[in-house]
Amino acid sequence: MEIDFEGLRRRFESLTWADVDPARHPFDPDAVHDLVRALAPAGGVPTPYRYDPVRGYDPVAADARWAWQWAMGEALLENYGPWALGWTSQMGGHTPDGALIVRWNGAQDSITTPDATLDAVAGALLDWRRFLEDLVGIFARHLPLPTEPHAAFAAWEATAAALVATVAARSGADEHWYPVCTLALKWFLDVAEVPGDDHDALVDATIGGQFSSSVSPQGVEVADGAESLAAALTGITPRPDDAWPDTWPQDWPSLRSTEIPTAARQARPGVPPATVPDFLAAWRQVRQAARWADVAGHVDGPARTARDGIAEVLAKRKYDAGRALAALGLVRADAAEDGPLTFARLATWQREVLGVTAAPFRTTSAWARGGRERYAYDAELPSAFEACLAESTDPAVPLPSRAARVYLDVLFFHPFADGNARSAALALYFVLARDGVVLDRAAPLLMTRWPATDPRGAEGVARFVATLIERTRDR
Repeated sequence: MEIDFEGLRRRFESLTWADVDPARHPFDPDAVHDLVRALAPAGGVPTPYRYDPVRGYDPVAADARWAWQWAMGEALLENYGPWALGWTSQMGGHTPDGALIVRWNGAQDSITTPDATLDAVAGALLDWRRFLEDLVGIFARHLPLPTEPHAAFAAWEATAAALVATVAARSGADEHWYPVCTLALKWFLDVAEVPGDDHDALVDATIGGQFSSSVSPQGVEVADGAESLAAALTGITPRPDDAWPDTWPQDWPSLRSTEIPTAARQARPGVPPATVPDFLAAWRQVRQAARWADVAGHVDGPARTARDGIAEVLAKRKYDAGRALAALGLVRADAAEDGPLTFARLATWQREVLGVTAAPFRTTSAWARGGRERYAYDAELPSAFEACLAESTDPAVPLPSRAARVYLDVLFFHPFADGNARSAALALYFVLARDGVVLDRAAPLLMTRWPATDPRGAEGVARFVATLIERTRDR
């Protein structure tokens, strides 16, 4: 079955508030689990994904899992209406003990046993519905908006920041939160009866590109995006000396908080920075424990087809595809020279990716997933990262492991203030291309969230890279 994933995305991103407003769509949460079982596609739940080192990647089984997810989604859409399209949006819900959990992470990860799979579908639908109901409460708290321009500016800024922060905090997959955030802002414009019939263009013009990282937004990004939208709607901009403290935990300066000393900034209530797990420390332990030399076999290049999988992923970026592809051109040229992978090289590519004149190593802790993940900083971090990059040429470690390890190094060392996922993809490309390998398919690798805390998970990335290389060679 050929599934039109682009059509599904367009359908989701075209949802209006009338399509999803809980007041217009009656819903019985107690009946969801039974109804999901009644609507489940005939033929049963497909077999779950299991990596087989002998057979490798099984495209037929993978297609069957995605076809089942598509059919399940169509059944929910037919029964509940268009609002149900959000069940795969990966917006999290809370467990009885208060923990945030994403119940559906896509067909490959979430199809397990039949009962658990159907429970996950029902849970994802319930979480999406509760998110929509939460939006109703946010809308009510911020309406009606004042009419006096300066008061309206402050109100719009607060509303936009609240919506962006709410969506980002609920998202369990950092690269997927942005479409839901855009929708929530457009829905509020609709509910607030903002004149004009092109709210898409208004949102894109004011916050488009503000949140370009694959991780949840920094506090400064939330503040500046909210300010941009408020200015566009009211014609008011803050005075240059209108300083205000950054109340998020990230420690990054903003246009309106550069005068505020770091020590004077207030941490977000409920998230004491010292207690947030340090995922970089966890990764460095995992890096030492993983069996890099043993989990994947040695692979020699060349291995490539007419298709370039990483280039395809970068080309699909909404706002900065041209810059990303230009950086990839630099990577190809550097790989042809067969030189070492260094931070200086990464920074050269990153300047092109971000369109900036400098891309230094970060000098403070970095944060992701709404402040729930911390990547700590200390003075020895740049040199430690440089040493890790140097290991990408270690002849004792097979190419798939070296490529996977450097990809995860960039993700978890988080060296730049923005664009680390793109930097990781470019580093992976460089290590492979230097040995004559260009993956013909890379989306399953680049669009999957990999763990920082599990050595077996890290080894699984190496095996997956080996599988992608073998598939490229086969084709």
